[in-house]
Amino acid sequence: MITGRTQLFGVMGHPVAHSLSPAMQNAAFAAAGLDAAYVALPVPPERLFEAIRGAHAMGFQGLNVTVPHKPRAAEICLSLDPVAAVTGAVNTLRRAPGGYEGFNTDAPATLALLEAAGVRSGMRAVLLGAGGAARAGAWALVRAGAEVSVAARRLDAAEALCRLLVEALPGARLRPVPLPQAGAEAARAQVVVNATSVGLPGHGGEALPAMRLGPGQVAVDFVYGDTPFARDAVAGGALLVTGEQILVRQGALAFSLWTGRPAPEGAMTAALRAASGARR
Repeated sequence: MITGRTQLFGVMGHPVAHSLSPAMQNAAFAAAGLDAAYVALPVPPERLFEAIRGAHAMGFQGLNVTVPHKPRAAEICLSLDPVAAVTGAVNTLRRAPGGYEGFNTDAPATLALLEAAGVRSGMRAVLLGAGGAARAGAWALVRAGAEVSVAARRLDAAEALCRLLVEALPGARLRPVPLPQAGAEAARAQVVVNATSVGLPGHGGEALPAMRLGPGQVAVDFVYGDTPFARDAVAGGALLVTGEQILVRQGALAFSLWTGRPAPEGAMTAALRAASGARR
């Protein structure tokens, strides 16, 4: 039951009705015995700053931001953690006097999953996309030691992402490539990361370039659910790191930032599975 003492948290996105974060984080609060509630907050891009300020005025203790808000959210934060400062993208906000502190939990979550999947220094990687999720993916791939080709619909956006990481991380190996070239690049790569919004509800009917994913490759999908990219990876025999895995890991890091407690990842994973099954 929500009362005047209940601590409030939420996720801002556009669209955001599809988000499974409320089910996951509310399960985490319940498992930890915390009087807290987490809600989805639909916010169009032109209202983001106003919405974040309003959330602080209403007492929200923490926020997540998702597509398309991650880069712009960094502009309003009082401070940024080192990863958010490098990537210029924020997905987790923690309340402070006068505003919010900004964190990027997507990037370290992705790095941990890449390492668990066997990604190591010297591997070739293809990163699809150049937005907020792609910035986290690029950071994680560079930190894992991969040589990264960045493919995006807008080549200038891919070029900007490469410059950002090369300037911030000495030794980073990134190069932009036109999106139609991604299939050929993927055929030579050991890691392919989808950090686009393709497959996300409400984000149009774009399609990724045709590519064959197979045994010996690691495929990472930032979008959760039964996406075309995930289906192709599984059908080809690649090792798939799902959007659900990234969601749980980054959500666990956010939970700890907000509460100062270890996250109940088991409860979060179970709630996510239940919510995913209910939508199919």
